[in-house]
Amino acid sequence: MILEGRKSVHISVQNNYDFPMRVSLHVTGHNTSPPKATKNTLLAPHEMKDILSLRVNAPNEWRYSWTSQLHPETGDAKHDDTVLYQFPFPKTKSHPISQGPNNPFSHTGPNRFAIDWAMPVGSEILAAREGKVIALREDSSQGGASNKYKTEENYLWIQHPDSTIGQYLHLKKNGVIVQVGDWVKKGQLIAYSGNTGYSTAPHLHFHVSSSQKKGAAFKSHPINFVSK
Repeated sequence: MILEGRKSVHISVQNNYDFPMRVSLHVTGHNTSPPKATKNTLLAPHEMKDILSLRVNAPNEWRYSWTSQLHPETGDAKHDDTVLYQFPFPKTKSHPISQGPNNPFSHTGPNRFAIDWAMPVGSEILAAREGKVIALREDSSQGGASNKYKTEENYLWIQHPDSTIGQYLHLKKNGVIVQVGDWVKKGQLIAYSGNTGYSTAPHLHFHVSSSQKKGAAFKSHPINFVSK
């Protein structure tokens, strides 16, 4: 929630989940104090908190922009680098990588180790690693290469035994076949791919991440896959 006045701007964030969430907010302003600010904080389940305020220095000539990130709080989770992940689709299928790690288009910063596989809408998505389903969304049918679709993404979050989170994004409407609280096995069918949210073409975005207390709300981890 944003409250704007002639002399100040106040930004609040709501946690709509049943578990703690780490949130980071980065604001850049013109004729504001401060001119730049980053805040990283923890939100309890369903808590709303005032995150950041700006003072307006020139009421008739000022502007600002902001970005935010939310991620489940994973505490001191440390990724188990000995784990070999399975590709998140059947071994009988082959899907090309449309965007790999460290790609400047969108796999930078906390998303730097993400991988996108191009695949037709409705392709089978398998669990790359075992874990517990902690959150999902599947009610959106909207997507495209526009910022207006950034909040329209269907997703599935699975928490692994080392507390890191496997994120499967851009899923098909009504395309998740597991429920919150389910324990899924590696290689189990969990969803169907789509083109929801900010997406230039049908694909699956996958990354493994954990929360962090400074800077961005989360970081992604480099992972290794078992060969077919």
